[in-house]
Amino acid sequence: MERWKVWLGLVLLALFISGCAGPERPSHRVGVLVGSDFRLAKVEGLRDGLALYGYFPGDNLELVVKNAQGDNGKLLSLARELVEAGVDVIMTTGRVETEAAKAAAQGSSLPIVFMGLTGLKEEGLVEDPLHPREGLTGVHNDHAALSGKRLELLVKLLPGIRKVLVLYDPQVVPTKEALGATRDAAGKLEVELVEAAVTTAGEIAAVLDRVGPEVQGVLLLPSVFLESAGAEALAPLALERGLPVMGVEYTDEVRGLFAVYGIPPYDQGYQAARILAKILAGHPAEDIPVEPPAVLKLAVNMDVAARLGLTPDPLLMGFADLVGGEGGDSLVP
Repeated sequence: MERWKVWLGLVLLALFISGCAGPERPSHRVGVLVGSDFRLAKVEGLRDGLALYGYFPGDNLELVVKNAQGDNGKLLSLARELVEAGVDVIMTTGRVETEAAKAAAQGSSLPIVFMGLTGLKEEGLVEDPLHPREGLTGVHNDHAALSGKRLELLVKLLPGIRKVLVLYDPQVVPTKEALGATRDAAGKLEVELVEAAVTTAGEIAAVLDRVGPEVQGVLLLPSVFLESAGAEALAPLALERGLPVMGVEYTDEVRGLFAVYGIPPYDQGYQAARILAKILAGHPAEDIPVEPPAVLKLAVNMDVAARLGLTPDPLLMGFADLVGGEGGDSLVP
């Protein structure tokens, strides 16, 4: 009888101690480096994608998110904070974030996974996507190379277009590749291009005033500016002038554009979750090839088409996601 009481007391004591110990620390810590709120859709996609592999932020995995809030000058110090915090991996949401993480992790074996980059070779980040080195791998969104396809889709959606204004950011490294792809496509399509470098909303307005009524459409080349603040500034100006705009990827900032084509930010993060899961399972980043975009979406904004008085080609519309208008939806998760 006495032994039974002692045994019961020990069990109760163990239960009491375990209850006071607090929740168990997540088995993995993952750093996420974000340049601005514009990139947060990638983080949302990452969170949702991780569930497929049994990882749940806040439960068995901790996401340590550092957001520079649009100040790229803070990225290196934020990346160093992640390294000092002892994270297992750093996930990055763009080129400048990846460069900062790479600099902060220099000399260590800390793996870095990018959630959507373009121009990898041109920027000197990854020489061989099939055999990445320096612990750096991730998802290649192919935004620059797809610029020619965007021009083709714009012209095929609206067959009357023969002259297109191409807006690009001269400060972006992949611009050279994007311009090359666009020019090649224009030659095959027999479309005339008017190319203009812009870095501010004021420059966009000035270019539109300068080109006059001969231009029948606008193509945006990939850059953070032209995919966010630039697109937001351009949308109402293009509507005033009756110009359909083809953008890069669907975000809140580009709701006023006629169409976009590419892998959405959310899907870039969602796809990168698979690579992260492999690394957490013990696979070296060097053994994981850079992945091309798993999904490419053409989205056409029916509200904008109606306001411009346009009727897109019905055959091609069968392959598009429709945004706004009757039967339309939003591609923003």
